[in-house]
Amino acid sequence: MKKTATFILISAWILFSRAYDAYCTHNLTPDLSKESNPLVAVLGMNWTPLLVTIGLLTFYSLYCYFLVIFKPISLIPSKKEYSFSNFVAYLYLGKKESWPAIFYKFPKDIHRFNRYFGLMMSKFLVYAGIVSTVMWLLINYTEWYKNVHSAAVIYSVLIIGCAFIFYFWNKKMYQDYLKV
Repeated sequence: MKKTATFILISAWILFSRAYDAYCTHNLTPDLSKESNPLVAVLGMNWTPLLVTIGLLTFYSLYCYFLVIFKPISLIPSKKEYSFSNFVAYLYLGKKESWPAIFYKFPKDIHRFNRYFGLMMSKFLVYAGIVSTVMWLLINYTEWYKNVHSAAVIYSVLIIGCAFIFYFWNKKMYQDYLKV
């Protein structure tokens, strides 16, 4: 039951916060002229491809999160000689590499990729949902925030926060790996 409740609560938050973000974006800029999402600002997407892209990525993330919760596989190496850098890369790639390899290599096993993606994206989307919801509440219900709000600040908060989530989750996993 705990797994089911966790999955439902996390999924509901992700879906709610993504929907609330889209709703508030539409209210502020129905033509997307003020939107700073790179899919709009760089690629020039309008509402339909934007919502389809974000929807597909969100539902894929939730599917992968479902696999993590209900059909888990171990991503941890069986050998005990891994440094933190090697361990971080192994979690993602399934082989001994240095951690920067996660930026330019892909795992050969789709099952590993799905579980890793589900683990990380669920955490990132929960965090992004908190940031975007607080941002929209401040935009909609305060005057002072409108003067300090900027895309650069929001993206900095998102990137730095996700980097911290990534680091501390990997650090915890590594500490657990060393204990066994």
